[in-house]
Amino acid sequence: MFELILSQLTNGFIWGWILALISIGLTLIYGQLGIVNVAHGVLYTLGAVVSYYCATSFGGWGISVLAAPLALALVGLLIYFSTIYFSLGRSPIVTVIISYGLILIIEQGVLLTFGGNPRMIKAPIPHTIPFFGGNYPLYRILAAVFSGLVIWGLLVFLRRTRYGLWIRATNQDPETAENMGIPTRKVFAGVFCLGSALAGLGGALAAPMVSVSFDMGHNIIIEAFIVVIMAGFGSIRGTLAASLIISMLRGLAAAFVDPVMAKVIAMAVLVAVLFIRPEGLCGEK
Repeated sequence: MFELILSQLTNGFIWGWILALISIGLTLIYGQLGIVNVAHGVLYTLGAVVSYYCATSFGGWGISVLAAPLALALVGLLIYFSTIYFSLGRSPIVTVIISYGLILIIEQGVLLTFGGNPRMIKAPIPHTIPFFGGNYPLYRILAAVFSGLVIWGLLVFLRRTRYGLWIRATNQDPETAENMGIPTRKVFAGVFCLGSALAGLGGALAAPMVSVSFDMGHNIIIEAFIVVIMAGFGSIRGTLAASLIISMLRGLAAAFVDPVMAKVIAMAVLVAVLFIRPEGLCGEK
């Protein structure tokens, strides 16, 4: 039983880093644009699909680490200027309806081109390491490490670069930032592309660990919103902490109950956190 619990906690810890990568993209978009982007999950799906085609048709999975975020940044740019741009400043329900329409369009497009049958990608790194009497896939550990490095790089980018300063200034007070000469519209577009790229990268990293299907974004968007709400919208560090807490809690619960009940426990924790801190773990009152 001890080995099972430790294995589930390890799985939760590793998945928490990938979930954080996806959730940070979601919280960046909301914190910057005030948009509840429920289509974020299908961007994750597209990243996984790009990863599948890279692994099977374009020379190997490795190039998807670059191809998926670049492709999804371009998709995000197209989505932003075709739909999101015209909904800025409107009621949040407008963006929810628009992004839900995007879900239907993109999912049907993936279904028609990719098919409805789930597909698997072989582990890019087939090696394992000894783990308490068993073996643990090395790829999962490296995927978590890579996700952590990307998140660290993002924090450095936001803190140390000129564009990162623009993003933070626009987030705090867009009107003042625009009056000071910051191109807020370009910053909004860049942040939406960045959030989309993070979702695509998360899909590429997750693809060898899960089955790739046209509707795989349904579960991840629910998990991502749980994380973002628990963290407090707009907090990157809070999103990372909430991702690890939720994922490890679900992993621990899965050692004793079925996966559905494990999700219920995660939701119960969310309710408890919001009851104590309605603004989330790191949100502002």
